[in-house]
Amino acid sequence: MKQILVPIDFSNNSKNALQYARTLLSSEICTFYLLNVYVSNPSNLLSKEYNDSVLAEMSHESEKNLNMFLNKINEENDNDLHNFKVVFKANTLVNAIKHMLNTIKIDFVIMGTKGAKGSREVFLGSNAVKVINGVENCPVLVVPQNYTSKKPSIIAFSTNFKRTFFRDELNPLIDIAVSNQSKINIARIMMEEYLNDHQKVNKETLKGLFKDLDYIFCKIDVETSETNALKEFATQTESDLIALVHHKHNFFQKLMEEDVVDKIAFNSPLPLLILPELKLKEATK
Repeated sequence: MKQILVPIDFSNNSKNALQYARTLLSSEICTFYLLNVYVSNPSNLLSKEYNDSVLAEMSHESEKNLNMFLNKINEENDNDLHNFKVVFKANTLVNAIKHMLNTIKIDFVIMGTKGAKGSREVFLGSNAVKVINGVENCPVLVVPQNYTSKKPSIIAFSTNFKRTFFRDELNPLIDIAVSNQSKINIARIMMEEYLNDHQKVNKETLKGLFKDLDYIFCKIDVETSETNALKEFATQTESDLIALVHHKHNFFQKLMEEDVVDKIAFNSPLPLLILPELKLKEATK
């Protein structure tokens, strides 16, 4: 059974992310934890009793809204494999998610995102990026607003082969591909023309891990930026999901370093699966 954490703030974005999660995992036995967070900033100018009453009211409101939402989801749910539970916490989103990961074995965090909106500060301050950078050892799947849910028939997996691959690291991607009978297009996005010996070894390791999957290798020319190259590749191949391992050598890290224009251009129209990097001592091949 898979356990999925979906942050819910009752916006269309978060509801759309939940719908995508249900579609993506429609053939899996799942418990979906619907997490609502609220933050109370006590005022030093007010009494402790007043601050406590405000926090209690926020807690009551969160619980009430979550239970109403849960009742609606249960009424509409026609998949006997899916179960839903609600969680509400007074915390920041990242800290609340970390607490859940420490309490329950969560397989995926799936959340909605509005994407970049025109400035460096907005992009770097978005909840999705905060969660991706703040949450370790759990895959994060971000779903763009207004994305129409469908099973991924083609997954674009980005790599430059500069580091080895581990089974524990790639298992979430493999599980999704198997469950949805997806083809994986392995996008080699790099400035260099040829792989060096180390990269060739890593490529062979990946072949072994993907041996039971439908996959192909693709070389992509980078004309402007790696982020644009991946976006264009996903569009040209009619991909339904972009996946990558979050490590210092890949495009997501470069996304943080590129110009604002490039960041806005990568306002991905597709769901993005970020796989956490595992160290050698944590993972198995």
